[in-house]
Amino acid sequence: MLSDNCDKPLEDYGYEKPLSKDQLKAVKDRLSSASVSLHDIQEEKKEADKEYNDKIKDCKASIADAVKQLKTRTTYTCEQCFQFIDDVEKKVGIYNREGILIEERPATIKELREPRNMFAQKTGTND
Repeated sequence: MLSDNCDKPLEDYGYEKPLSKDQLKAVKDRLSSASVSLHDIQEEKKEADKEYNDKIKDCKASIADAVKQLKTRTTYTCEQCFQFIDDVEKKVGIYNREGILIEERPATIKELREPRNMFAQKTGTND
């Protein structure tokens, strides 16, 4: 009846058609399912991002350490060292196991006044 009384029939005319109750329920179910899936995927992504960020952080730390060592041509070492106080020069020298002077500084008054093992002055001839 509409087609007989209209001025012009329109074959493929688009418009917003209200959803039926069954269609509305189906869309809500699809939205719920997609939301849960999205949440799960985002959680997986967070975990993966954290793992990659940790790897990146380790690499950056390694690079920073290597760059520092290349710039200074040294590495921080903690080992047994030996301190000598020169009363004449009033200086303190710290030597490593190889006998290399690694630090020298002025002696403090306290260091100069402290009793030391004075008889241990070795000349190297009778040691």
